[in-house]
Parts: sequence; C-alpha cells; structure tokens
Amino acid sequence: MNIRRFRPCPFLFRSYLLTTLFVHVLYAQVGSAELTGQLRDQTLSVIAGVPVALTEAQTNQRYGSRTTTNGIYTFTHLKPGLYTLSIEAPGFKRFVRDGLRLATGERVRLDVELVIGDVSENVSVTADAPLLRTETGSLGQVISNRTILDLPLNGRNFVPLVALSPGVALPPGSSFPRINGGRPRVNEYLYDGISVLQPEPGQVAFLPIIDAIQEFKVETNSPSAEFGRFNGGIINLTTKSGTNQLHGSVFEFLRNEALNARNLFAPATSATPKKPLFRRNQFGFVLGGPLIKDKTFFFADYQGTRQEIGQVRISTVPTVLQRQGIFTEAVGESVPRIYDPATTAAKPGGSFVRDAFPETMIPAARMDPVALTLLQRYPLPTSKGTANNYRRLENESQDQDQFDIRLDHRFSLRDQVFGRFSYLNDQTDPVTPLPEGSGMITTGTIGLTRAKGYSFASSYLHTIDSRFLNELRFGTTRRSIDRRALLLKAPPSESLKLPGIPSNAAFQNELPTFLIDGFQQLGPPSNTGSDFRTDVTQVNDVLSLQHGRHSLKVGLDTRWERLDVVQPPSPTGLFRFSSLFTDLPGTTGTGNPLASFLLGQVQDFSIDLQSKVLRPRAAIQEYFMQDDWKVTPRLTINAGVRYTLNFPSTEVDDQGAVFNLSTQKLEYLGKDGVPRSSRELHKLNFGPRLGLAYRLSDKTVIRSGYGLIWLEQAGITTPFTNPYFPFIQTVTQRSLDNINAGFVLSKGPSIAPIPLTPDAGLGQGVSSVDRHLGSGYAQQWNLAIQREISRDFSFEVAYAGSKITHIGIPDTNINQLTFEQLKLGSALLKRIPNPFFDEIPRSSSLGDPTIPQAQLLKPFPRFTTVGFFRNNVGNTNYHALQMKLEKRWSEGLAFLISYTRSKLIDEASSVFDAAILTGPVANFPVADSFNRKIDRDVSSGDIPTVFVASYAYDLPIGPRHRFSPGGLAGRLLNGWELAGAFTLQSGLPLAVTQATNFNAFAGFGTQRPNRLANPELPASQRSTAQFFDTSAFATAPQFRLGSSSRNPVRGPDYRNVDIALIKRTYIREQINVEFRAEVFNLTNTPPLNAPNTILGNPGFGSITSAGDPRVIQFAAKINF
Repeated sequence: MNIRRFRPCPFLFRSYLLTTLFVHVLYAQVGSAELTGQLRDQTLSVIAGVPVALTEAQTNQRYGSRTTTNGIYTFTHLKPGLYTLSIEAPGFKRFVRDGLRLATGERVRLDVELVIGDVSENVSVTADAPLLRTETGSLGQVISNRTILDLPLNGRNFVPLVALSPGVALPPGSSFPRINGGRPRVNEYLYDGISVLQPEPGQVAFLPIIDAIQEFKVETNSPSAEFGRFNGGIINLTTKSGTNQLHGSVFEFLRNEALNARNLFAPATSATPKKPLFRRNQFGFVLGGPLIKDKTFFFADYQGTRQEIGQVRISTVPTVLQRQGIFTEAVGESVPRIYDPATTAAKPGGSFVRDAFPETMIPAARMDPVALTLLQRYPLPTSKGTANNYRRLENESQDQDQFDIRLDHRFSLRDQVFGRFSYLNDQTDPVTPLPEGSGMITTGTIGLTRAKGYSFASSYLHTIDSRFLNELRFGTTRRSIDRRALLLKAPPSESLKLPGIPSNAAFQNELPTFLIDGFQQLGPPSNTGSDFRTDVTQVNDVLSLQHGRHSLKVGLDTRWERLDVVQPPSPTGLFRFSSLFTDLPGTTGTGNPLASFLLGQVQDFSIDLQSKVLRPRAAIQEYFMQDDWKVTPRLTINAGVRYTLNFPSTEVDDQGAVFNLSTQKLEYLGKDGVPRSSRELHKLNFGPRLGLAYRLSDKTVIRSGYGLIWLEQAGITTPFTNPYFPFIQTVTQRSLDNINAGFVLSKGPSIAPIPLTPDAGLGQGVSSVDRHLGSGYAQQWNLAIQREISRDFSFEVAYAGSKITHIGIPDTNINQLTFEQLKLGSALLKRIPNPFFDEIPRSSSLGDPTIPQAQLLKPFPRFTTVGFFRNNVGNTNYHALQMKLEKRWSEGLAFLISYTRSKLIDEASSVFDAAILTGPVANFPVADSFNRKIDRDVSSGDIPTVFVASYAYDLPIGPRHRFSPGGLAGRLLNGWELAGAFTLQSGLPLAVTQATNFNAFAGFGTQRPNRLANPELPASQRSTAQFFDTSAFATAPQFRLGSSSRNPVRGPDYRNVDIALIKRTYIREQINVEFRAEVFNLTNTPPLNAPNTILGNPGFGSITSAGDPRVIQFAAKINF
C-alpha cells in the first residue's frame, strides 16, 4: 500500500484545525435534524440572551441554547422525533410548544413571540412543525415513519418509497432509483450519517429492516456542502433508537401462490396445471428500551426471510430437425440457405463464394464432435417453431437473515455517543434458463450467491457551550460475495475433450460459455464465478456554532476504500458462433449460427486469466464550509463550498500496467520509475453551493439552488482507475476477415497465458489511460415555489436541471478504422503478407503469415483492441418539471402526490463493460469510437413521465368519530386503515442492434441496423408477439454504419396499484394486534419486460417475460 497517497493534505489539515478554533460554524444535517428561530416580543423587537430549552419527548434528553444578539436560537445534531420547546424570560409568560416533530435532514424554522406577563404563567401550544421550507434552496422529501410502516412494500424493501418523491424514477424490478437524471448506482446512501455505498459495483451493503427505520429524506437537487460524492441524489436514513419505555413488535409476513394471479407467461398447461410456486415468509422482531433511564438506551432487531418463487424462463433451443443438421424450417419469415465453409473461394475483385449444402442439410460426418457433445445439453423444445420454443418453470430460492444492535448513551448534558452494528447473510439460488444450469440471466442474481454485509456506525457529540459543539462520526461497511457458476466434474479438456484452454487461479471446472446467435447460450453468464469483498472506512468531523444572523459550518470527510477480488469474467473461455462461415459472404439472410456451431466454426474466442487476488486501494478527503445567512426575516442565503481530493488508486502488489501510446509498450506500475497510480491527483476540485429561500408571504416561499458535486475519478461509484492487464488478462482468438473461422471447435484455441513483459500486449487488447483526465462532476440547479394551503397541506412546483460532466462511459476502441476507411469495402478483407509475422505470438489472431489489409490500416496494427481504461469522458443533460401535493397526517388522512415530466439525454447510458478488470472488450455498445456524437440520444434511463400517489386513511369509525360502536361491534369495526400507492410511468428507451456485426473486423464494437420508418406501433396493434414495428429496421450491410439512432424504441409503460388494509385491535392501551392484507398489482396489469431488440434474432420485437402478477400478502404484528 502506498501510505504516502493516504496521507492528509498537510496545508488543508492545518487550515482545518485552525478554522475549527476561530471560525463560527453551524450544524450537520447528516442523519440528524435541526431547529432554529427568532425570539421577539409583541412589538417585534428581538430578545437577546434568553435561555431556550428543547426536550425529546421519549427519552427526556434536554438540549440548551441561548438567543444571540439578533434574538436567534439554534439546535443542531438532533435525533429525529417529537420535541417540546420551552422558553423563560423575565417579564414574559413562559412559552411551551409541544408536539414539535423534527425530521431527518430538515432544518425547521420556528419564530416565537413572547407575551408580557409573569413567568409563572404559561402560553402553551401543541402543534407540529410547519411544512413550509423557508431555510434552504435545495429540493427534497422526507418519508415519515408512519409512511414507512403503513404503506404496502413488496419484499419489505424501503427503496420503492424513494420513488414517492418528485424527481425520482424507479424502473420496474430495479432496486436502483434514478434521482434527478443521475446514474442509478451513483446515489449516496447514508445510514445514521455513515455511507453504506460500496465502491464497486455501486451497491449498498444491506437494506435495513423496515420496522427499524425511523425515517429518511431524499435529497434530490442542490443540497448543502455537507453532502458529496453523488451525481443524482442522497438517501439520508436514520434508524430507530431506544426510549424510556420498552417498546417493540413481533411480526410475520406470509405469501402463497394460492392467493396470487397467474403470470402472463405461466399459463396453465396439461404439464403444469398449477400456479408457479410463490412462498415467502418474513418474520422477526424489533425491541427498544432503557438500560439506564434518561441515560442509556438500546434497540435491537432481527428479520429472517425464507422464499421460493417459481420462475418462468423462455428460450430458443434447437428444433428436432436442427439437431440433426436439417435447416429446412423457417427462421423468422424465410428459410435461410446454408453454405459449406469448406468450399470458400475468392472471386476477382476480392469477394468470396461458397457452395450450398444439398437439401439444406449438414452431413452427420461433418459435424464437430465437441459440438455434438454440447448439443446434448440443450433440452428438446416444448413448443413448435424456431423461436421462443422452450419454456422452463422452476423454483428460485432465497434465505436471508439480518439483525441490528444499537446503543445510545448520554454521559452528561455535554457529551453523548451512539453505536450501531448491522449484519446481513443472504443466499440465493436462481433459476437458469436450461435445466442443466446454462443460460443467460439478464436480471437479478446470475448464479448461486452467498452475500454478507456488515456495517458499524458511531457518533460522539460534544457540546462546548450553548452555541458551539462538535460531532465526530466513525463507521465502516463491508460487503462480500461468493458466487459460483455451472461446474463440470473436471476441467473442460477432460469433461468435454476440448483442448487448448489454459488453466486459471480459480473456477477451473466451470463450463465454458458458448454463444450461438439467436439461441439460448450454453454455459453461465460472464462474471458468474466471483469471490470479492469491498469495504469502506469513514471518518467525519463537523463543528458547529451560531453567531448573529450567520450560521457557518466546517467539516472533514475522509474515506478509505478497498477491494479484494478474484473474478475472471470467463475463466474457461467464451466461444461465439454466428451465421458467418455458413452464409454466402456479403448476402444477408443466409447462413445459420447453429449450423456454424455444428460445423465447429468459431467466430471468436476469449478467456480471462487471473493468477492471484487483486487488491486495489483508494482514499478520498473532502473539506466543506457553509454559511447559512438569515439576511432578513424573509430571505435566507445558503452559501458553501466542498473541496475534494481524490487520491489516485493503487494496488497493494502493484498489479497493473498502462499501454504507452507512443512506445506501444506496457509500463508496469510501481516499477522502473513508473508511478504506482495511472492517474494524477487534481488539487482544484472545488464544488460551490448556493441556495436562496425567500418568503413571499407567510404561506408562500420561493426557493432556488445550485450545486457542483465532485464524483470519483472514474466518473461513477468506483475510485479504482488502474488497468490490471496482464495480471488479469483477456486472451482472444477471432476471425480476422469474417470469411474464415477463427478455429475449429474440436481442435480448440491456440492461445497461452501472456508473460509479464513490456510486449505482453502484442496481438491482444491493451488499455491506456489518460493520466491527466479529471474526476467526474455533476452540476444541479432548481427553482421552486411552495404554497402552504393549510397547516398540514402544501403544494410545490419546481424546475430542476442537472448536467454531469466526465461521467463514465462504455469501453471504446481507438484501434478502429475510420468511417472513411471503412468505405474502401471488400479491399479491406484482402489478405496480404503479415509484416509482423514471428513478432506476434501465433496464439493471437494476428500471428498468421497473412493478414487482412484492414489490420494494417489501424492506428496500432500489432494489437486487436486499444482502449482507454475507465475513460470518463461522457456527458448527460437533464431537465424536469416537478410537482407535489402533500398532506401531512392529520384528521385521519395523509397523502403525497408527485408528478415529474422530464427529459434525459446522454451519449452512453451504461458504463464500462462488466469485465471491468480485464483488457478492453471488442463488443462495446458504441457505433463509432471516433464519433461519439452519433450516439447522443435520449438516455436508456429516460423516463419522461412519472406519476406517483400514496396515501394512508384511517376509516372514520371508532373513538373521536361520529360512529363509535362499543362491545363486540367496536372490536370488529374500530381501528381500520387503508393505505396504498399508485404508480404510472413511461417505458424505458431501448437500443436496437443487429445479431451480426459485419464490421467487427475493422474494430467497430456494434453495428446498428438501418432504420426505415418509425418503429412505434399504435397501442391497439402492440402485442407480446410484436411490441414494435420490426419492419422499420433492415440489416445494415458490411462496410456501412446503420442509420438507426442508439435508442429508437421505447419499452412498455408501467402501471401499478398497491393497497394495504390494516386492522389494529388494542388489547391494552400500550399493546395492540395488527392484521394486514396487502395486495400488489391490484389490477393484475402485466408489468411487461423489454422486448427483444436484436435484429436477426428469431424473437426480434417479441416480449417473453413479465414481472409479478397480482400478489396478495397477509401479515400479523404484535406492537407494544
């Protein structure tokens, strides 16, 4: 480990210590609340020097403050909850305000007017805090504890509640919300003020138990300088703590398929007349109370989940005739001719011809023996046709256990601490598309996975005097994954008689992956075999003081990020077969990928090799200051700055190398004078924040905000920017001309591990780095007007925008022909003597005696793919109209209605390939590496319309209502509540590509088809068999770029209604039994998944899967 890179910046560290001694500072909102206001008399004159007391109702913890010369009092670092405010001043009646609820991340203003009189007289008020947000220019939404507990939550996961806020969209089936146009994995998650977001691949370590969450706030635009490291928003969550009363609950949630509707793609058949299994039991408890009254409190919780769900997988498998080598059945709307690759001959002018197989049948003697062995792994079709002809229904299991323990202790009025430990253990065994364990799984868990999460969060709060205090937070979070793929009894060389596959450090018995275009793959998805662990340690310190009208704050946030990983994406290789080699070269609609497979004609092969664990490390320091200035009683200005130091990452054993574009050799990090990091430290990453809040009247406020937020160096969640090739290496062998196969399957590839030399990349893909490239950053801005309709009822309309610069984009290939060179046509395929023969290893596809003319025209002809590792050069733009109507709980009713109309544009919506640790990939989703403008389109995350309405309603029966029966009738009719949510949102844009990339030989990663017309069909013509107009696309020929835009099709809209009917029966005043009936997808509207968007695939345009149908869940809870 390079200790030097983890050292704090000396100048800034000294400045920070100096500032904490002499600069007036204010509050920290992370995981806490705050209260401020001005004290005046009846003549509106300010009253200075008056003590103000705030008492938490459930713990009797008392906080003290004193009004400044401007009459301003402030309380900071408060736990969310109910408080009582009391003020005593000579010559005035004593003021008491009960029922004051303070929320996570909120700064509440409460001005107080004292009445002349004797201090022994009281002026008492019982009322909640105002809804009008008059102290900040940011946008956000608090989700209260009652909302969390009462709304129906599918899977008892709090993330769908994030989508109740305007500016948030949650794609169906996803656990990653998109906030304010940001990337879904680059939102910050703070649990009790400590980040639980793991650096790679951008997931939280665990999701808290619902009953253990106090509340959370979604910061969606321009928050204060206290927050950083996000490009969308922040989920700022607070867990529950113990109180002076012992309280808790015991719960069980139950699901059974007998209560559910049928999935659209799981109809009753003679073979499967029953509904797919759907069994889920979630059970546990929460318990909190005092250890020492008024001083020490505990809170503990546990939840277990046992689940089995029947999953339907629909695939395309070979038909009975195709298994025999007979290709007389129609694929799509035609019967393609099959040509014999052994008869390939050149024609004058550089084109090629082949002879067709007689009767479109491959002789059995010509079939490859390894292909025949693998063919037996395919099941027979379950239905007719050549597309989507196999259906599998099997049960997916998940077992999960998690718990939390929290302690809070108050040493004195000046010192208090808390600590929380959380643990999660989860095992998931997914259903594979094919019975023997093969197949591509595109969502959810992709292999047998054992996941563990740990988190520790703590805080020490010291009050120096009534205005000056310090809070120190420390936390660490860890997430580990142990995932296994489909294993053979022995390595493939023994089990499959497939030679030439090098050995690996792990997963050597994994079945290789065989991609046959248009068919379900054999073998597991890439990156299934995995053993990795990430953890983040965080230290955060904030000092606070109130002085006059200015509230200033200063703080330090330091994080150490670590990753230990063994994850070669394809440890035993990936073989690809397309219609090339059995087609008539240059003629579309000929050839068949399965025919190429049966003949053993491998188009390309790749394997990932890793010899030992990779251990990248990184550190981040951020310093922030902010001034919240109450200019006038109506105007507040929030001004701040956050300074970011992203120390470039290193690897513990210096496993990393960078391709030098000038010398065309690898430079190994930490050796021969080469720095240990491939990127440099940037010292000018200042992120200004500015907010304005102006009260037009007592019921109307106008707000505006701007913020610049720095991200990690890679422009996404991960800070690790060193390429690790050749310590983990992708070795490839592929066809160079799309005329002759890379090799014959039964003979195996002719490759070997690459030695660690400066020339290790010859004939392979290599990664360079733009050493001077800066970190990613997001700019956010908003303008909002909020109107208080009544004390508990408000309306808000806002414009919100954002622009993300230097965001991560997919890998590209600078070793590509230009578009003008591609126009040379078939001459590019002419083979000429290889000037690098004997220099490049023969295991490489570039090591043959002859080479296509195209290869010599590339910028780096001795290499296949040359990319910039984690080259964060992308940009996004987001604009939105956001509205919300909110009624806080009163008179038995609460609701929140949110509407967002937005547009998100970018150049690339995904980030780096999943094989993030190896060399650059060849099949990247970019049409032209030298022209990113043609990829600029609506983002794959663009959801232009989102409408969400949530509510909770106490039925007007029982005490304090006009109808309040007693006796048995009262037991039955009292205590009913109805709660629910309705969601309506647009479908996601989808990329359309063609099955065969005819320009792969020239270094192009993707070939899009030609677009002939608008592919959108009228709603009345859409079906699962054809969701969009497939005739609007035509295959782009070789040597041409297709005319289609990146995302020309939009997927199905999403509509969903969830409701919960709750009955609470009180056994005693402090004990009640709660029964719940929850219905998800009440209208049983099929939440259709995306259609097939690969032109040339037999299922092009069709939808073969959907989310859950109507699901009913029963629950019982005992609350005390």
